[in-house]
Formats: sequence, structure tokens, C-alpha cells
Amino acid sequence: MAKKNASRPESPLPPPMDSQEKENIEPVGTSAQETQPADINLLPEESERHVQPNLSAVPSLRASAESQSVVHPSDLHSHLEAEAARQKLSDELTEHKERIDSLQAKLRTLSTQAARAAEGAVAAAEAGSTDKKLAEKEKGYALLTEEWTSLQKKEMTLRQTIKRMTDQARISEKSQADTKQRAEKAERNLRIMEDRARKAEAVAKRSEQSLAASASASYSIEAVTKERDALSRTLADIRAQLSRANQRAEAAESKATSEQLDKERTRTAELQDDLTSARVERELAEEKLRREIKDLTASLEREKEHSRAMETEMLGEQAALESKLESFRARAEEASSSDQGDVQAKLLRQIETLQSQYAAASQNWQGIESSLLARITHLEKERDEVANRETDVRRKLRESTSKLKRTERDLEDAQNRLPETEKLLGEAEEEGRRHQRKIGLLKDELIQTRQERDDQEVQHERDFKQRLEEERAKWAASAIQPARTESPVTSLRKGGLGIMPTDPFERRRSSVYPYLDTSSRQHSVNSLKGLTNGGATAVPETPSIMTSHDPDEYFNNVPPTPASQSHANSPRAVHDLVSTSTVGAGPSVQLVERMSANVRRLESEKAASRDEIARLTTQRDESRREVVELMREMDEKRDVATRLANLEAENAGLAKRHQTTLELLGEKSEQVEELQADILDVKQMYRQLADTMGKS
Repeated sequence: MAKKNASRPESPLPPPMDSQEKENIEPVGTSAQETQPADINLLPEESERHVQPNLSAVPSLRASAESQSVVHPSDLHSHLEAEAARQKLSDELTEHKERIDSLQAKLRTLSTQAARAAEGAVAAAEAGSTDKKLAEKEKGYALLTEEWTSLQKKEMTLRQTIKRMTDQARISEKSQADTKQRAEKAERNLRIMEDRARKAEAVAKRSEQSLAASASASYSIEAVTKERDALSRTLADIRAQLSRANQRAEAAESKATSEQLDKERTRTAELQDDLTSARVERELAEEKLRREIKDLTASLEREKEHSRAMETEMLGEQAALESKLESFRARAEEASSSDQGDVQAKLLRQIETLQSQYAAASQNWQGIESSLLARITHLEKERDEVANRETDVRRKLRESTSKLKRTERDLEDAQNRLPETEKLLGEAEEEGRRHQRKIGLLKDELIQTRQERDDQEVQHERDFKQRLEEERAKWAASAIQPARTESPVTSLRKGGLGIMPTDPFERRRSSVYPYLDTSSRQHSVNSLKGLTNGGATAVPETPSIMTSHDPDEYFNNVPPTPASQSHANSPRAVHDLVSTSTVGAGPSVQLVERMSANVRRLESEKAASRDEIARLTTQRDESRREVVELMREMDEKRDVATRLANLEAENAGLAKRHQTTLELLGEKSEQVEELQADILDVKQMYRQLADTMGKS
């Protein structure tokens, strides 16, 4: 054994690489795949395309877009530094790859040279000689070295791909977290907008309730309330449908995630069980092989010692028998010359004793030979068992190689699916940024419209107060004038017309504007009531068109509304204008028309805001679906990463098992060959001993 191991040439294995070279060989994936900051600058064309035609909002949006499109010098400097660092890292990566390729080429050339040299040595050596056996072993070592180099190359490629995929998965997780945060921010903004819309609806409701106090505009208020109820019902239905859709989406999402998690858990459990069972089987097989090798070596040593002892004993017995035979020959020669009778009797006795000794020795030899033959058969059985185990180990090795190929195919499939997932992730991020821009524009529009509405309400309230004060002043002046300057027609006009607008107008003013001066209002009302009573007792009531201080003069400068124009153009308008009740209730009708116009405008704004809310809810649902899809894709990526890690660990274990199996096979083959040679030597020695004993 020592001679064989000493004469065996060293296999051309490459020296092991240290940790620094491994770190240099590994590709730098993080720097090459750094995500650039998302460009979310809005161009003026895009802002004008998404924004509704609102002339007051366009300059502010253009200014914000131009301010966002400016690039900061520090950002440009950092961008250039990052580009230079990436270029440097890519150059280092190419150098390391070239170095790896050159080392692998050297390994391949060395292995091929060793294989050729081994083949030449096998061809040149004689059949059955030890040189040929050594050459065949060297050839096997060279082939194993080639296979080792190929496996090492595959392992390097797998490590590079696994590291690249882990970096990409990390980047995608980060981008998904950003997308999720943006989606949550959009949902918060949407909830704020919904709250504001509800507040606007509450304001509209309060305005409608204030308008309901007017008896003359009850039909329009009823229509508006019906429309509002219908719209509120539709809004409630839409909200209920939205809540149900959200519940269904959340339930489907939770169900899908739970099913996916259950599947992956069962799959990981099965893979872990298979891995543990394979490890246990490998450990048991290795332990059994070690025990058998130890037993075989111990039994072989015992047999060798026993055979040496038997050989020494047999040689001693042979020498003793030869010495006795020589002494007997000498005695026989001496006895031939002396007395024949006594000598013959002695010789016969000695021959009998020798025959008995020979019979005992032959019986002992037969027992020893039978025991040796039984041991030889036992060793042959053990050799057959070792051969069977070797076939089993080779079969398991083939199965492990097939599993490795399957894992490589799965890895290639995962690599092929990775660009698609990256593309989908980029599209989702772009969609999220687009939704964010739309939400910002809508927020600006909503703020501007609310500000305009508040300004209009304040302006209307201010105008109403001013005109009301003017009307009070006019009515107070008309009440202070002496009664003698008034004609019966004028006083009748004042009295007949004063009773109609007073109560509705006072009710309208008290319901809409309770914050006005109460004392002044009561004074004006009492004065008007006094005029009314005086006029009614003086002259009988007749319709008249003559007036000097008619309250309708207050509304001559009021711009007509679309409702008032349509009402004036109708055939019924002429009779309404001429009738006493319409002329008397002129301020209330005008106020009701103005308020109804404001209500219609608010209703149109509410409908527009409702449509906008519906559009935002649809966009929110779409973004939620996209986020759910992205989360599912990220779960798949995490599963692929875990599976790759498991496959990498399994690959390392299989490579280690392969290496240890090859070493065990080499040692076992050497031991079997040595045992066979020892058995042949023992058989030859026993045959020689048997021949010598038979001849003697």
C-alpha cells in the first residue's frame, strides 16, 4: 500500500481559492442594477392634457411643472459619480471574468493532458501489471478532475445567477414598498377628498333646508330634494357596491395568499423531508461502509496473522519431519549392516508411530484448509455485497445528477420569467406615478373650485346685506313722510303691496340670515304693518300700477338668471307680472330664483364632484388590483429566492456527497484489489504447502 501510494502521481487538481479571490470573482450585482431615481417631473403638455379646462389653474400648474423640470447641480454631480463607479465596477467584473476563463481553460488543458498521459501509460503498460493498474487509476483520476472542473464551472455560474437574482429581488421589494406607500398615500388623499365632498353635501343640504322655508319655491325645492334623494340613493348604492367590491377583493386576495402560502409550505415541508431522509440515508450508508471496511481490515489482519502462524508451524513440522526422516534413513542404513530382527521391529514401531502422526497431521491440515476455504467464501460474499453497494451508490449518484439537472432547468425557467416580472413591476410603478400626478392635479382643482365657491358665497352674502340695508333705508324714508303728501292711490299701493312681501320676506330673511339685526328688522316690519293697516281702512283695495317707492325698484339692477329668463319668456309670465300677488311678492320671487340658481349650480358642482369621486374610486380599485398583483409577484419572487437557496444548498450537499462517494469508491476499489491479491497469495502458499506435504 505504501509503495502504491508513493508511486501514484499527484492529480492535476487546481489549488483552492481563498476567500478574497472568491469575493473578486463574484459579480457585483448591486452597483450594476442600482435603480435610478424615478423621474416624476411633469411636462406642461402632460399637465394641460390631464387638467380640465380651468383658466385660473393653468399658470400655477405650468409654474410647478417648470420648477420641477429643473435639475439640481448636486444631483447631476452625484449621478456622474454613480456612473463612473458603475463603469469601474463593470471593468473590474470583466477582468475577473477573463481571469476565471483563463484559469478554467488552464484546468481543462491540464486535465486533458493528464488524461492523454494516462491513456498513453495504459496503452504502453503490460496487461495485468501493476503499472497498468496504476495508469488506469491515474486515468480515472484525470477523468474525475475534468468532471470536477466542469462541476466547479457550473457551480460558479449558479452562484453568479443566484446572487444576481437575489439583488434583483431586493430591488423589486424596495420598489414595491415604495409603490405600496404611494398607494396608501393616494388612499388617504382620497378619503380626505371624500370627507370634503361629504362636507360640501352637508353645506348643500343646509342650503336646501333654508330654501325649503319659502312657500312660493316649494315645487322647485321638492324637485331638487327628489333629485338629491335620488342622487344620494345612487351614491349610497355606489358606496355599497364599492364596499362589497372591496370586501370581495380583500377576501379573494386573502384566499389566494393563504392558498399560495399553504402550497408553498407543503412543498417546502416535502422538500425538507426528502432532504432530511437523503441525509439520513447517506449518513447511515457511510457509517455502514465505515464499519464494514473496519471489519474487513480487522478480519484480513487476523487472517494474515493466522496464516503466518500456520505457515511457521507447518514449516517447523516439515523441518522436524525431514530431520526425523533423515535420522530414520541413517538408522535404516545402520540397521541394514547390523542385526535385522531387532532393527526391523524397531523400524516397524517407528513407522507405525510416524503413520499415526502423519494421519493426525493430515486431519489437522484438512480442518485448517476447510476453515480457510470457509473464510475465503465469506470474503467473496462480502466482496459481492460491496459490489452491490457500489452499484447502489452509483445509482443514487445518477439520481442526484438528474435532480441537479432538473434544478438547473427550473433555475433557467425562473431566469426567463424574471424579465417579465421586472417589466410588469416597472409598468406598475409608472402607473402609480401617473395616478399620483392625477391625484395632485385633482386636489389642486378641488381646492381652487372650493375657494371660488367660498368667494362667491361671501360676495353674494355681502351684496344681499348691502341691498337689504338700502331697502330698509328706503322703506324707513317712505314711512317717515307725512300722510298728507300721499295720495289715496299711493297709500293704497303701499298698503296693498306692503302686506304681500312683508311676511314671506321676513320669513325668508329670518330663516336664511338669522344673524341680522333683530331690532331694526322688527322696527321696519312694524312700520310696514302700520302703513298696511292705515291704507286698508282709508280706501277700498283696487289694483294699481302707480307707485313711487315700490320695493321692486330694488331688483331692477339685478342681472336675470337663466331660470328667470325662461320664466319671463313663457306665456304665463305676462299674467304673473301683471297680477297683484306677483308684483307684491317680487323680492321673494327674485331671491328664490337667485337661490335656486345657486342651488342648481351647487348641484351641478356636486354631480361633477361625484363623478370625479367615482373616477377616483375606479382608479383606486385599479391601483389596489395592481398592488395585489405586485404583492403576488413579490411572493412568487420570494418563493423563487427561497427555492434557489434550497437548491443551492442541495447542490452543495450533492457535490460533497459526490466527492466523498468518489473517494470512498477509490479507496474501496484499492482495498478490494489488495484483498484479492492477498487471497491469491494465500491460495498459492497453501497449494505449495499441500504439494510439499504430499511429496514428503
